[in-house]
Amino acid sequence: MEKKRLVIYTFKKNKNLNLYSFGNQYMDKNGLLRKLVDINGLEVSYKTSNSTFTLDLSIENDRLSDEWLKDNPSILSDWVRTDMVQAEKQETEDTLSSAQAIIEAAKMNVKAVIDFAKLSKMNLNSDTEVLRAKIIKIAQKNPQDFIDIHFDPEKDYRVFIVDALKSKNLTYKNSTFMYGKEAIGTNEEQVIVWLKENKDIFALIKHELRGDEPKKVNKKVK
Repeated sequence: MEKKRLVIYTFKKNKNLNLYSFGNQYMDKNGLLRKLVDINGLEVSYKTSNSTFTLDLSIENDRLSDEWLKDNPSILSDWVRTDMVQAEKQETEDTLSSAQAIIEAAKMNVKAVIDFAKLSKMNLNSDTEVLRAKIIKIAQKNPQDFIDIHFDPEKDYRVFIVDALKSKNLTYKNSTFMYGKEAIGTNEEQVIVWLKENKDIFALIKHELRGDEPKKVNKKVK
């Protein structure tokens, strides 16, 4: 016996239906006339008196109805279609992704925790483990957000920009990042490019942020 593959249609408006008719034909987005036919090739109409109805795609007649219904303008405007197999697959992927993100968050070292906190604009006066707990919550609820920040290949540059702005080595005025009187970009990506092209200035600011003894470098901007 073929395993059921259920598709659920739910009316978007929270009210009971007396009758909702989808008709027997419609013009799709490509301008093609789509007619509903049953397993015998006969033209039929589709209607329901329920705000939720279920089709089983393992049944040929239900499969034909679903193929016709899912692109029906009435469905697209007033109903939500949920393929339970796809929904279950997506839920499984989300759960595994969340679990992996939580594992990564839990094993972050102190520097990684603080860097993530800076990029997420958390209160850095909080204890490291408090920050870690907040990061784990982000990893659980929004694993992709966590992954995008934690594994960002430009993360070190972004943290540097946060620190440099706080120390006033860089400034942000009128929607523009500045190094002294030099405009270096209107967004972080442009600033990162500028820092890579001006490695001497990048190194100088890094030394200043660490509190190292100043080193003689060529301050000429490219």
